[in-house]
Amino acid sequence: MALIVYNRENSRPQEVTYKGKRTINLDSRGTVYLSKTMSIELGILGGGRVNFAHDDETDDWYICRSDDNEGFIVWKDKRCARFSAGFIVQRLMRQAKVERKSVQFMMARMPVEIGGVAYYKILLSNPILR
Repeated sequence: MALIVYNRENSRPQEVTYKGKRTINLDSRGTVYLSKTMSIELGILGGGRVNFAHDDETDDWYICRSDDNEGFIVWKDKRCARFSAGFIVQRLMRQAKVERKSVQFMMARMPVEIGGVAYYKILLSNPILR
């Protein structure tokens, strides 16, 4: 028997589908939420800093952990990584042609390593609309 128990936390279809996946959520107020899985992989669950990167040639966007004081400050939260990045959120939503208050995107499974830094690609081609 493979019994799955549903409760208030996991009874929303979208959350069940994407639970445990690498995702990034953006809202129109400029708040960014990384899933717990993605937060752990980046090593920023409970605090830290992140940077975004944009490839001008391919128009791809990436996120990485920042070890300097210039990155976006991740709020101390044990559930997920949250931070504010209004300008970047607007650019990402505009590029993905999203006109809603919030959107979710999958993240690449494997990072691209450049200069010893692991960059995770944000998959803007298939927005998950809430």
